[in-house]
Amino acid sequence: MGVIARVIKYAASKFVTVTSETRKDFNVSTMLFTPAGDDSIPLPDERLVLMKVDGTGKYAAVGVLTPSQGAKPGEKILFARDIGRTVVGKLYLKNDGTVEIEAENKLTAIIKGDITFDSAGNLYAKGATVEITGDTEIVLKTIGSAMWCPNGVTNCFFTGAPHGGPAMGIQGLKGG
Repeated sequence: MGVIARVIKYAASKFVTVTSETRKDFNVSTMLFTPAGDDSIPLPDERLVLMKVDGTGKYAAVGVLTPSQGAKPGEKILFARDIGRTVVGKLYLKNDGTVEIEAENKLTAIIKGDITFDSAGNLYAKGATVEITGDTEIVLKTIGSAMWCPNGVTNCFFTGAPHGGPAMGIQGLKGG
């Protein structure tokens, strides 16, 4: 039979130990069991499910009462909250195969494959189309600076259209 408890504090070394209150002034320290690959610690005052470990007189924390973030059948949403319980980051694995990432502050990602972001926020793309929107400085790099103006002409002879640079809406272009 399970018991509902309120989280008071935690300690994390190799494993997470949660101290919770099952009734007024009766505290229980338990190991926190989560799904494989899940490393998350409940916030203070969140509700835990404690299960009695047969024959030992001890409990194990096996679940946390979690507010839904809107996942539909077959989907998974991982989210982080600040101490005030405001959701500040979300990873949404949708049932149509899309993955959405939301971040309140800074998003840093390292993606293996054709598109890679490094920890400094630099994006590397090989054989991919990348759309960048917002107020962003773009630094383009190639093997040689000759690739920026391969024919040595800044405007097309036939149409007069610029080949690149500020006239094409690319401001602050750097590279080499």
